[in-house]
Amino acid sequence: MWGFLKRPVVVTADINLSLVALTGMGLLSRLWRLTYPRAVVFDEVYYGQYISFYMKQIFFLDDSGPPFGHMVLALGGYLGGFDGNFLWNRIGAEYSSNVPVWSLRLLPALAGALSVPMAYQIVLELHFSHCAAMGAALLMLIALFL
Repeated sequence: MWGFLKRPVVVTADINLSLVALTGMGLLSRLWRLTYPRAVVFDEVYYGQYISFYMKQIFFLDDSGPPFGHMVLALGGYLGGFDGNFLWNRIGAEYSSNVPVWSLRLLPALAGALSVPMAYQIVLELHFSHCAAMGAALLMLIALFL
């Protein structure tokens, strides 16, 4: 009955160090100084208004695309304790102390960071070479700096 206890338990793991390194570089490049600058930047003027609407539970219609993206951004604000009280009126406006900049920018940054290893895996799944997969991942990695 307890025969399975007589044999040793063996666990094997294959770790792709290239994938681990790419994931680490992606996370480092996207999360480094995430709260800098502590002011409204480019698309935050547009999307910040929708985040505030969701936080205040105000109904609105937006024809720019499906609402799930706005909801994901609002989730970051909700998890960070954002109350929706901020006027997103211009680029460069300094954030007040009630705006959790790190949590608002975290989910998009994670999506960008995880796109690096995802590009690597997709190219490998398409049966291209390891060098082509590394090239695609590195292009995604440096896309932040272009």
